[in-house]
Amino acid sequence: MMKHLIFDFDGTISNSYPLFVCFLHRYATQHGLPFLLDDETVERALRINLRHGFERLGWQNHVKYQVFLDAFHDFQETDALSFQPFPEAVELLRSAHAKSKRLYLYTHTGTVVNKMICNMGLDHLFTFVLDQSYQFPAKPAPDALLFLIQKFDLDTKDCMMIGDRPIDAEAGINAGMSGCLWDRDGLYPNANVTYKVKFLSEIQNLLD
Repeated sequence: MMKHLIFDFDGTISNSYPLFVCFLHRYATQHGLPFLLDDETVERALRINLRHGFERLGWQNHVKYQVFLDAFHDFQETDALSFQPFPEAVELLRSAHAKSKRLYLYTHTGTVVNKMICNMGLDHLFTFVLDQSYQFPAKPAPDALLFLIQKFDLDTKDCMMIGDRPIDAEAGINAGMSGCLWDRDGLYPNANVTYKVKFLSEIQNLLD
């Protein structure tokens, strides 16, 4: 029985990627940068990570990544209240909390994520928020999850990491727990994970 659920944020709880793409369009216009890819291709690149999206657009030839990253963080702070959750994510979080599951958030987003989940009315559901300020190696490295395991004395057989990218689930597996991939668009047919679901509601069956 799963007692502890650790959630990714962007693309899992929050429908963030369309906002990211809008920011990239705005940034390109403001700085005279090329934008030669369609939005779907850019979004898929962003699902790998932000740097991959940046390089996929070829912007490394025009602007330093750190300069771009600073602008991206400013955008997250300024537009924090624009980030909205997937309805099915809200349903899962509330249902799991009602079943006395302990919920955790593990994200590469900075501390602004606390403002985002507060605006979504979800902050009270989480036992702990592990954001980028902890400076652990990026997923699929298990370091951040091992920190959670030690901090809360978790039994890994009772834990599951849930996210929309293989690296989310792989981080869980690398930490000795289950890893669940929400592959709603069928982008990862060959992902080697513990569980793969098309709908978040399917995770309900794993909680009992």
